Amino acid sequence: MAPTGPLPRSPGVGLVLSAAETDRLCGVLGGAGRTLAVDEQARGVPAEQRVAPRLDRVAHDLLGRLLDARQASVRLDVPVRLDPGETAAVLGLLERAAAGLAGFAGRREGGGYLLGPDHFREQAAAAHAWRADLADLAGRQHDRAGCQRAAGPVREVER
Repeated sequence: MAPTGPLPRSPGVGLVLSAAETDRLCGVLGGAGRTLAVDEQARGVPAEQRVAPRLDRVAHDLLGRLLDARQASVRLDVPVRLDPGETAAVLGLLERAAAGLAGFAGRREGGGYLLGPDHFREQAAAAHAWRADLADLAGRQHDRAGCQRAAGPVREVER
C-alpha cells in the first residue's frame, strides 16, 4: 500500500538535516534503489519510467553534500540543506519507493526466494517512515522559521 500522507503544508519548505540523518537517508534511498532496479529490470519497465535511477541519483547527491559538509568542518556537525524543490523531490521518491517495494514484496510472496517478502516489506516501511518523518520535520522547520520572522525585533521590558 502506498503512503498517502500529505506533503508539507507549504511548497516553499526546505529541510536541514544533520550529517547522521543524511547518512541514514542515503542508506534508505540507496537500498530502495538497488532493490527496485532488480524488480524494474525483471518486469521490463521502460527506462524513462524507472524510479531506481532517480533514487540512486538523489542518494549520490546527498552523499556528495554530506562529504562537502564534513570537509567544511572537521569538528562540527554541519547540516545538509535541501531547498523546497529538492525536499519535494525526495518526499515524492520516498513515497514511490515505498509503493514499489511493497509491490515487489507482494510479487515475491510464496516464491521460495532466499530473501522473502518480509525483507522488502521492511524496506518499504523504512521508506514510508522516512517520508513521514521528513514531511513532519519540514513542517516543524517551516513553523519555526515563520515564528522567528513574525516575532520581529526583541524589545526590552521596562521594570
